[in-house]
Amino acid sequence: MAQPFTTFLMLFPFISNLIFTSSAFPHPLSSSVASSQINFWSANVLNKMPEAISNKLSPLTKHDAEYYAETISKDNFKADAKFCSLAKLACSIVFDDIKTVKEAYAVTKTYGNQKMIIPLEKVDPFSFFRLSILKEGNTILLSNLKESLPYRAFLPPEIAGKISLSSKGIPKIFPESSKEATETTLSYCNAAAIKGERKVCPKSLEEMISFSKSALGKNKLLALTSKSTKGSGDELKIKKIKQFDVEKIVACHEMYLPFATYFCHSLPSSRIYSVDFVEPKSGAPVNTVIAVCHIDTSPWPADHVAFQLLKFRPGQGEACHWLNEIDLAWIAGGDNM
Repeated sequence: MAQPFTTFLMLFPFISNLIFTSSAFPHPLSSSVASSQINFWSANVLNKMPEAISNKLSPLTKHDAEYYAETISKDNFKADAKFCSLAKLACSIVFDDIKTVKEAYAVTKTYGNQKMIIPLEKVDPFSFFRLSILKEGNTILLSNLKESLPYRAFLPPEIAGKISLSSKGIPKIFPESSKEATETTLSYCNAAAIKGERKVCPKSLEEMISFSKSALGKNKLLALTSKSTKGSGDELKIKKIKQFDVEKIVACHEMYLPFATYFCHSLPSSRIYSVDFVEPKSGAPVNTVIAVCHIDTSPWPADHVAFQLLKFRPGQGEACHWLNEIDLAWIAGGDNM
């Protein structure tokens, strides 16, 4: 349940534009990892790849991927500047960025035995909300949907498969990565699942899709994302609400590691909605935002930030949240769109 925070952005060519516009590429994409990622998506997902994902496709060639997959297997491999640049990774992070990473986790990623890192008064009070506010005609204050994690591309699966999500595995390969920020992510990835939950931190796009298929028990998926960040922090009117008729949902929230990594989980008794917002006075369209509501909160840890914001205890009510610009949710493919 990632929330916005400021940090540096690494420059990256807009590969999504090149991928989907063949005339923009003077050479075929058959030798690129990105082409394989697109093909894997097309084979398993029914709708178009959202920009939040297409912007993170790997810029490596298949030759580079094979070379580094072999090299990374060696005990003495360390991610150097050349590898990090070629793969478009964030192999180092400065102090100010560590601070904002900590603040973001404090907002919505309180998990298991994790404690609040910043005072509750600094947390976005609209990070969580009750289902009762989702009524057409209601005017609400939308939480901030903007996200500013360091830019990182997905790793090819052959490289990602060689990396262990452990306190020893990541620092060994990425020695310049922030120890504090990395350990915070790993603590969530490696925490025990709560009752009824299925969770994983996929290290590649392919792993994220495969987990979602397994958790949903379906061969074809639909990916749902919020349309944009427009209206963040503003008072908006709900024009229309659509509930997707599905029994299971997989929600994926980006985490900080040197490469693009998500925390994906499926919780029972969850609902997902598409909410159209308009300007309260003019009625002009503003945004379409995805909302996820967890109806049964009884298995959640008592110190979860949602309970502190909504003023009830586990099992006494539902907790809803919006998907920000880089989050996505997966549902079974079919007549749900």
